[in-house]
Amino acid sequence: MNLVEQTLRVEESKSEEGERLIALPRSLVDALAEQFTSSPYRADEDFVFAHPERGTKPDAKWYRGEFLSALAAAGVEGRIRAFHDMRHTAITNLAATGASPIAVMATAGHRSMTTTRGYLHLAGVVFRDEASALERRLLGVQDSGTESPEPAPLSQNA
Repeated sequence: MNLVEQTLRVEESKSEEGERLIALPRSLVDALAEQFTSSPYRADEDFVFAHPERGTKPDAKWYRGEFLSALAAAGVEGRIRAFHDMRHTAITNLAATGASPIAVMATAGHRSMTTTRGYLHLAGVVFRDEASALERRLLGVQDSGTESPEPAPLSQNA
């Protein structure tokens, strides 16, 4: 993670495509910086979320236990897959913002658009902006439903 550049590098993944750099929003960077400065482990090579006694990368078993404790304290019940369910939620929410399908695919580290399509479907993405842009280009129709003076010329290579 690079808080100065507002990025997170995913270095461990099931596939080479999964290794990627993800942009972080300013509010998240600020919260992560606050977390990091409140930790006793603040060297450049230390983790933002370090094991509380060792300062090392938290292992999956420890993380799951802490996560399930937090869910119980919040009154959340049912089967939760600690990391996978949060990942699924984040990708679906990204798709729901109207992010381009290729941005969703790259952020998720998916190998193919087939996997990403499931997230787009869950988010209710129907590509209205793209449909409007196509209508404007081909028919010269503006968003208000009125016609523009003349449609854009089509390329001979199209």
